[in-house]
Amino acid sequence: MWQIVKFFLREEWKGKYAVIGVLLYIFTAVLISYLTVQGMDKVQYASVFWIIVIFTTLQGIAKGFMQMRKGSFVFWHQMCSPWQFLAARMLVSTLLMMIFTAFTFLLFVSMHGSVDMSYSGFLLTTFLTGMGISSVFTISSSIAAKTDNPGVLLPVLTFPVILPVLLVGVKAGKKSVDDLGFYTLTGDIAILLLFNLLIVVLGIILMKFIWKE
Repeated sequence: MWQIVKFFLREEWKGKYAVIGVLLYIFTAVLISYLTVQGMDKVQYASVFWIIVIFTTLQGIAKGFMQMRKGSFVFWHQMCSPWQFLAARMLVSTLLMMIFTAFTFLLFVSMHGSVDMSYSGFLLTTFLTGMGISSVFTISSSIAAKTDNPGVLLPVLTFPVILPVLLVGVKAGKKSVDDLGFYTLTGDIAILLLFNLLIVVLGIILMKFIWKE
């Protein structure tokens, strides 16, 4: 599996212009928010940050299976098991999501300044939410890649699944912004971890059937 992870990382490096493009989208979105919404309060601070993270990073993490030709599955079927392939793809997508999120956070703080909130709790919930979103998009793109219109089907498959993850993540993020204490986040963090585990387990189960198509 680690060899497959290395292979996917090399592929991402070869196509690094796509990753650079996502970073440019993030920079543009943060710059626009800085020019249009200055002097934000805590609620606006968290809301704009979440909007930028979600809508600028999806392009970078949703392309995992979308770029694969249908014949590529036959090759990978002979090289590894379904769960190894899916786990490797999900690890790479999670790593990319964490890089995009950290880059967004650094830009956001440098342009908008800092506010009085729990940054450790806010980043933790953001990373956990990003892990869940990247896992869902990885699994959904593996299903959509088998169809004739993957770009149209992908949002339909992902939105109902990522909505609970987003609701819990935004709720926990608001608690961090309000600086209510880390102990108030433990329940939401546990739910996010369970969501992520459930998504991975369901993805491994579904991948067996997708693999055979």
